[in-house]
Amino acid sequence: MLQTGRNYRRRRKFVIHGNNGNALIEKSLTARGWECSENPDAFHLKWSEIRTHIDYDNFQEGQQLVNHIPTASCITTKSGLLTSLRSYFGSPIHKGKCGAPPEELSEFFPETFRLGDCRERERLISIIGDDELWICKPTNSNQGKGIFLMKGKNDLVEYVDKRKKLKKDKLQRRIVQRYITNPLLLDGRKFDIRVYLLVASTRPFNVFFHTGYLRLTVGQYDNNSDDLNNHLTNQFLQKKHPDYKDAKDDTVWTMQQLQDYLIKEGHLDRLGKGHDWVMNELNERLKCLSLTVFKSAQSSLAPRIGYFDLFGLDFMLDENLNTWLIEVNTNPALHTHCQVLDDLLPPMVDETLDIVIEVFDKKSSGQPIFPIESVKNFEFLLSTARDRPVSSPLNLIGELPAIKKEQKMVEKKEPPKPPFKAASAPVRRESKNGTATDTKSVILEDPGTRKFLAARSLPVGEQLKLSLIEVTPNPKQNIL
Repeated sequence: MLQTGRNYRRRRKFVIHGNNGNALIEKSLTARGWECSENPDAFHLKWSEIRTHIDYDNFQEGQQLVNHIPTASCITTKSGLLTSLRSYFGSPIHKGKCGAPPEELSEFFPETFRLGDCRERERLISIIGDDELWICKPTNSNQGKGIFLMKGKNDLVEYVDKRKKLKKDKLQRRIVQRYITNPLLLDGRKFDIRVYLLVASTRPFNVFFHTGYLRLTVGQYDNNSDDLNNHLTNQFLQKKHPDYKDAKDDTVWTMQQLQDYLIKEGHLDRLGKGHDWVMNELNERLKCLSLTVFKSAQSSLAPRIGYFDLFGLDFMLDENLNTWLIEVNTNPALHTHCQVLDDLLPPMVDETLDIVIEVFDKKSSGQPIFPIESVKNFEFLLSTARDRPVSSPLNLIGELPAIKKEQKMVEKKEPPKPPFKAASAPVRRESKNGTATDTKSVILEDPGTRKFLAARSLPVGEQLKLSLIEVTPNPKQNIL
């Protein structure tokens, strides 16, 4: 019988690169009986701060685990996230045949333009007001590096003209995003919310959500200030504030503290929200948006046994309690510099590894993946495993509410009943136990209302022998 969790019949080796949460990762793995490998190319699991430190060419599928999906830049760069969300909300699931979605992208993602695209740049120049506040960001950076504010059309045109005169035009590396000018403030300070999206495996996909914490600025918010410490909430910048040392414990709040504050200040009563709004509706909203982000990237994420990723998603609330997605981080900070993070991060990292290793071991040995016994505080969002739960616990943004009757019908593979009909869809390849089957997703729609109802996969060809999971060790990369 397969042993999952902390007890193994043989010692496994791990490699850690970088300085982000090394102690947490090492402590969690050594508690399982794993040991640190002296050879950086000989490992069963590699946790790297930077994706480029992983040799994907010599990765041994089904025998090794690595903590970054190589194609995840489709959501972890700002331009990639913009492209993925635009494409997802412009797909047939959301537009055209299946009817208009109940929500538009602009309702949770600030208006954004790529400066490197001449059409988008000209469109931005044509709509930006003389005194409007926008924010310019590098597409592939973190910790607030390279970010600055644009105060109206003159700043934008001046910056574009300046960049065009340089020998190396870097406009293609930047996006400009509409600034949220009415943020909700806590004791007069700006904040954002960090939550976690765990893609525990990509073959099959298994996706989970973990609630997070709030990051607050040290100083009082001033919309007219040019100081980035006033506008950006990440800890890298806040540490530069002269009062950070004395105030650092108050720059990180729990979700419960947010709920208590909103009740105390009367914000929930003012907007007709229940006193459990944060822990219930807001949490569900964050889960729903996180799942939407994943679905927008799913077709671009490389499917390999052993790929996983822990993403940090950042959100903001405005004064009307609307939720705004800001960005997705591929290497969320795992530093425990205050009590809230000391309580949250170690058990989350521990559970992340528990889930990832359990799913990996079950898939590698051909065992059913569900139920996943390691899940404690993470919440299940989605799986493409054959033995997955009957239905996902929530619906995607832009899709109509799921109908339980149709969901059960799909799981039992019963033919759709009139008046529903199946729309065409692309063929894809699925594999299990060494065989591959060409399948196609079938969209069921009501010709009268033209509404999307459900989807399933059907075999469309003969089964073929698949050898992709039979991996021969590469001389450059020992499996031990």
